[in-house]
Amino acid sequence: MASWLFSLLVLAVLGEHFPVGFASKSDPLIKVTDDNWKMVLEGEWMVEFMAPWCPACRSFQSTWQSLAEWSKDLDINVGLVDVTENPGLSGRFLVTSLPTVLHIKDGEFRTYTGPRKESDLLSFVDDKKWKDIEPVSSWTHPNSFQMGAVGFFFKVAMFIRSFYNMMTSEYGIPEWGCYIIFAIFTIIVGLLLGLIFVLCCDWLFPPKYVPAYTIPITKKVQGEEERDDESDVIDDTAQEQGDSQKEDTSVRRRQKPNQEAAGEETNSS
Repeated sequence: MASWLFSLLVLAVLGEHFPVGFASKSDPLIKVTDDNWKMVLEGEWMVEFMAPWCPACRSFQSTWQSLAEWSKDLDINVGLVDVTENPGLSGRFLVTSLPTVLHIKDGEFRTYTGPRKESDLLSFVDDKKWKDIEPVSSWTHPNSFQMGAVGFFFKVAMFIRSFYNMMTSEYGIPEWGCYIIFAIFTIIVGLLLGLIFVLCCDWLFPPKYVPAYTIPITKKVQGEEERDDESDVIDDTAQEQGDSQKEDTSVRRRQKPNQEAAGEETNSS
């Protein structure tokens, strides 16, 4: 009786530390996450992007699990990405529809667009039909800087969405209140980013000091100053002579008609 109880106790302790089925065959399907996604850059992979709420993904699940069981025979790795738990990968890999299947060979990414049957997937890998597909360009390569930035923005968007759901469901904040909070937060973040940008520009490209333009003042010689002063004085004598000449001319013009009128009177008498 005591040995039987001891055996149950041992089994309970082992069951607590080791889950049920620890001696069974391990699952060949590899979960790819934001933390370990770079392992797909080495070797040959078939990776599916899915979401639990997607009906097409649920119907395709058994086929993908069967492909994973053939992974050792095909000498490939079969991975699975849950975009709800890893939103950054959906942006990094530019996933626009679900489910999306990618073939990866030594860092070259190709999108599988064939039928979603097990036989077609096996033939695609075994017959190397992936060679007929053009790999993605360097601009959209998941390991590039720009796609990493896209993945970061996807993470931020999902964080904002989860924060919005928390405010509306847990705290009971109305939608218009959430919009006002997000608007204020966006304005504050924009001002801070603008300030940081201006400070970085001033630090990288400091403005150059330009002295104010000054007119040089030169000291004149005493003789030159006297000549300048004399040139400013108006010659009154020349002006008076010109005025007197004008008066004499006008007087002569008045006297001439008077003389002619006197001569005519003399002749008439």
